[in-house]
Amino acid sequence: GKKKTEVIDFPAIASTASGPLPSAVPANPRGFFALHAKYGKLRWESLLVEPERLARSGVPVSRALANDLSRGLPIIGRDPAARGVFLRSDGSVLREGDLMLQPHLAGVISTLRHTPGNFYVGPQARDLIKAVQAAGGTLTLEDLRDIRPMWRDPIEVQLGAEAARFAPPPSAGSAMAAQLVAATWPRWGDASEAERPHLLAEASARAFAERSRWMRPNGWSDEAPGALVAPARIDAMMAGYSPDRHQPVDVPSPPTDSQSGTGFVAMDPNGLAVACSVSSHGLFGNGRMAPGTGIMLSGVPGLNGPPATAAMIAANLHNGEIHFIGAASGGGTAAAALTQAFLAAVAEDKPLSDALTQPRLVHAGKPDAAFIETGAISLDPAPLAARGHQTSATPMPSRVEALYCPRGYKNPEDCDMATDPRGFGLATVAGKKE
Repeated sequence: GKKKTEVIDFPAIASTASGPLPSAVPANPRGFFALHAKYGKLRWESLLVEPERLARSGVPVSRALANDLSRGLPIIGRDPAARGVFLRSDGSVLREGDLMLQPHLAGVISTLRHTPGNFYVGPQARDLIKAVQAAGGTLTLEDLRDIRPMWRDPIEVQLGAEAARFAPPPSAGSAMAAQLVAATWPRWGDASEAERPHLLAEASARAFAERSRWMRPNGWSDEAPGALVAPARIDAMMAGYSPDRHQPVDVPSPPTDSQSGTGFVAMDPNGLAVACSVSSHGLFGNGRMAPGTGIMLSGVPGLNGPPATAAMIAANLHNGEIHFIGAASGGGTAAAALTQAFLAAVAEDKPLSDALTQPRLVHAGKPDAAFIETGAISLDPAPLAARGHQTSATPMPSRVEALYCPRGYKNPEDCDMATDPRGFGLATVAGKKE
């Protein structure tokens, strides 16, 4: 009804305490509660009944979690509390279909369901601090008391009658995606099929060069978010662009973004939408579970690279109707993946499933090479090579979830939703509008 897009940030921040295994202050409970308090319609406690039941009674291990457990065994295998949850009696990790029980986590969820504030103050907060410290992590009462979600303005990129809006730093992936969309959208329609991969590669390398100037190690920036996509800034970023020749850029060092993260998007029957991205700043956070809680401790932003996710919402400037919602993960590949999906769906009018399936491309500036995704459908490197690009085929960790309604929510028959085929997500409609 307000015809506006807002950003709620509840980023993990480093604890003020020091310890052998630095951990971040947990912000999700307070952040999601704040989002619900402003826009939620169902009762808060009703939302957590099913998660509590699943934690207490057990949930089958998904294929995605089974893959992560196999990758993360050297990390979680060192922690007694994590081993008790994620490993079998023979010392192997849980496999797809195994029942995972989290009775301690169920108790934490019960607290959040009935008295969410007690997670941050009082005896239960003190018990949480003791558990975190017992795992070698860092947390104080002052950390819990002081962490606050922040309502902020998004980064806005105007695209004719549309406005694409992105989360500002510390979501480095979102800010990069904003610059990529601002740089490629005006040129995309006139570019040939052969030029488009080159355009994306050139813009990607220049966005990484830009990022090296504005981004601090934890993803934050000292610049105003809107300044990152000011027309003069984008023009300077793309200065010298040639449709038929690669131009190397100066990037101090290769990106070290953590690939840990996930995203989801949702829209309700009234056209209210959310694009959300979250990260634990490392596969299984810092690798330790606070005993008696079932909570894996988050890593500290900056130690494992900047936040590895991106989120955007595109809406009509006049009536506020949302047309595209997207969220991406995958470290340094997230911004380019989200941009490619948006351009394919909105600018090229491809079915969303095709937009998410197409092979991806990213150029990080250093090394000076365009990385092409391997897979059953592969991008032809010849047009890139003809323009002077070195190319390298590699698997891509990016995952994009998206929803596209070309004519807005009032025409749900036209809406399309899709989950990235590289992952194990879900895209579905719940309920029916009468």
